[in-house]
Amino acid sequence: MLTLLFILTSALMPAADQAVEKHLIVSITAPDLEGGILSEITWDNGALLLQGVVANPDGSLSGRYVIVPAKGTTLVKLKEQTPPSIEYWNRKSNRSSPTGLGEITLASDAKMPMYGIAGLQQRMADAVDMGGMRTRSTVRLGRLLLHERTDGREPYDGEVWSWSPAELNRIAYVDGKGGLWIASADGRDARRVLKGDFTLPAWSDDGRSIAVAERKEGGRRWDISIVLLPDSFRTVR
Repeated sequence: MLTLLFILTSALMPAADQAVEKHLIVSITAPDLEGGILSEITWDNGALLLQGVVANPDGSLSGRYVIVPAKGTTLVKLKEQTPPSIEYWNRKSNRSSPTGLGEITLASDAKMPMYGIAGLQQRMADAVDMGGMRTRSTVRLGRLLLHERTDGREPYDGEVWSWSPAELNRIAYVDGKGGLWIASADGRDARRVLKGDFTLPAWSDDGRSIAVAERKEGGRRWDISIVLLPDSFRTVR
């Protein structure tokens, strides 16, 4: 994995009566990730760490760590991920909420889609020509559908959701269209925060903001932003 670290300033702090705001922090391109892809966002107290996966020729994955200074653009390599970041990831990606109120379930099923109104044999042949079997992957919180995709990529733990600090008892998640949502930890009170093509939500330790990545240029660039949350999105109505 490739990790980039930068410090957030106190200027990025939402007031209680603010509307939702999104502030671009940094743009990451494939060369910044040594040809890899962005795989995770984690917090280390006031710092934000970006992790990327780099594939080796033999198919294995390598870890690489880079710091992005708060007011600079030079990338400085780290030897390993920080312990607070690992602790944050373990809490964020857990399928159970910090209070035990909510439980995430992941499921996948495959089927052969049928096209047209021809006979079964012809319809199956058409389906093969159109891409064959389709796998549908879902992420649910109780009865609430958090995320659904049919491109064959199964979501990994924490990829599309992030638990809030325990005292807020909330969850941030990205739906199948890339919209950013917030709900209570039991799946109630779901509300969309922003439209976009977001991924990798990461709720800050102070509960006041959510870091997200937004795919650009067909995935060749990721814009990393901080979404500032007013109190109305951090409490249950």
